Amino acid sequence: MRLIFIPGLGYDDRIFHKLDLADYEIEYLNWIEPLKNEHIHDYSNRLFATAKPSSEKTILIGHSLGGVVAQEIACAHQIEKIILISSVTSRKEVPFSFKAVKPLHIDRFFTKEICIKSILFWGKSHGFNAETTKLFKSMISKQTNTYLQWAFRALSSWKEPVLPSATKVVRIHGTNDKTLPYKLISKPDLIIQNGSHICVINKAETISEFIKKVIH
Repeated sequence: MRLIFIPGLGYDDRIFHKLDLADYEIEYLNWIEPLKNEHIHDYSNRLFATAKPSSEKTILIGHSLGGVVAQEIACAHQIEKIILISSVTSRKEVPFSFKAVKPLHIDRFFTKEICIKSILFWGKSHGFNAETTKLFKSMISKQTNTYLQWAFRALSSWKEPVLPSATKVVRIHGTNDKTLPYKLISKPDLIIQNGSHICVINKAETISEFIKKVIH
């Protein structure tokens, strides 16, 4: 069995590094550059093609946008299970603030420079402290504006795919998630009380123990 982790929008594999899953075969899929006007389904499968070939059963673990990408991958590949951390499974769970991005062309304002500067204003209310703010700035500084703007457009227009019946979806979500609000989320399997959108860092021990239970 192998675990493949996909980070959230603007993040990289370091978002998962506090999880304690050292006993498992782990691989991370960090973001690649999108092609011009590339659909998220095509992008997701191109990203999955960068994974090492394996005959092992595969479990995808996606944070935020990484969970959306994991669902797109599962439509075209045999995936044993998907574990979603702070993510969505349908368009109705995507808040209006994201749905408005593409039709209003708001994505042009999403640059890494603006994201880094603006975290001073929104970071604390979204669960960031000095350590995670520094990490966020480091991760997003490595992304390109082309990718960031494409990713916001892709999430804005995303419509959930039909997953194979054999693929099980497990959900983890925090009650204090201000990015993808908990009130919109349907039936999480693990509810992280007071967990923010980055509960994968702040509540890593709880999430690690839960993952160990559900992957068997």
